[in-house]
Amino acid sequence: MAIKDSENLQTEFKEFMEGSSEGVGAPEALFIKLKKRLFPNPWVVFGKVSLIHAVFGLLSLAICNQFGLNPFHTNFSLSDWFMKIGGHGLCMSLCGISFMSSTYLVSNLFLTLEEFESVKHHKWVHTGVFSLVSLAAFYFFGATLVATVTLLWLAGAFIGGILSVEVSYRLRQAWV
Repeated sequence: MAIKDSENLQTEFKEFMEGSSEGVGAPEALFIKLKKRLFPNPWVVFGKVSLIHAVFGLLSLAICNQFGLNPFHTNFSLSDWFMKIGGHGLCMSLCGISFMSSTYLVSNLFLTLEEFESVKHHKWVHTGVFSLVSLAAFYFFGATLVATVTLLWLAGAFIGGILSVEVSYRLRQAWV
């Protein structure tokens, strides 16, 4: 089912509710369940994406030895490679892009199309909250937050987050 826009979906759902409930005798629970499926609670979706962000955020830090997480005990670190190709500024931007985009790309695997549409509708709020909470977590774990570096990371996180939501949503629509 390709969803063109939310208003069109709501109109079709209302028509379905009015037309199909007369004489059919469908149980009310069916309509409630269908309504929850088509219009998921944004707070529930935010909770699911938060959990995914927490898990895959930690996993993505495992490939960056900056925080001392190195579960595979390798000498390779993604931050070393980013530093070699573009210096500290590009490293921070690419770190933000990869950190935030991994959350939404993985979320695409676990959320329904309707839930991901809710993420798309609130993408600025989701990305802003996840970015700021992630920075707070970095600070809590001992990272030094310098203004310019932090702004570069935030810019990368917003770019990666917004673009990955758009790409993931379009891919998801194409699959359905």
